[in-house]
Amino acid sequence: MTSHDLDDRLARYELRDPQALLDEIAASVRLTEGSVFMALVHQPAAAQRLLAIEELTPLPLDIDEHHRGRSDLLYDRVWKLAIPPRSDSSASILVTIIVRSGTNGWGHDEKQWAMGWRYSNHNSEAFDRDLVVVTEHGWCSLWSQLGGHEPSMVVG
Repeated sequence: MTSHDLDDRLARYELRDPQALLDEIAASVRLTEGSVFMALVHQPAAAQRLLAIEELTPLPLDIDEHHRGRSDLLYDRVWKLAIPPRSDSSASILVTIIVRSGTNGWGHDEKQWAMGWRYSNHNSEAFDRDLVVVTEHGWCSLWSQLGGHEPSMVVG
């Protein structure tokens, strides 16, 4: 397999229109400070269908932040989703949406969720693909570095 072949295979996991996905999510849930959501997107590079959106917050009171707390939470939540089987013609991704105030970029919460995904070992039919930060200034994908002014965090 050449690097070009690999690029072609991985391209099916890229969001066709991140702005449209964020608009659809904002129409479905309130993007309030402190909220974190996991979105299941089928055929992200083609039809980009939002199949599910799950709120991951508030975190359980007994979560072990120094061990596997977020990893175990993500593992459990992923396995409750009805994820279509993966094949050469079918792909699904998981996108994490973190809503907080401040600048759009990597912060403590984003690092905690990234580490949670890193060690979740969910081995499901979907790839955990992107972290998106939504603030009062708009949104930013930490994977593609795309962003926009809307939607933004709901204040109040």
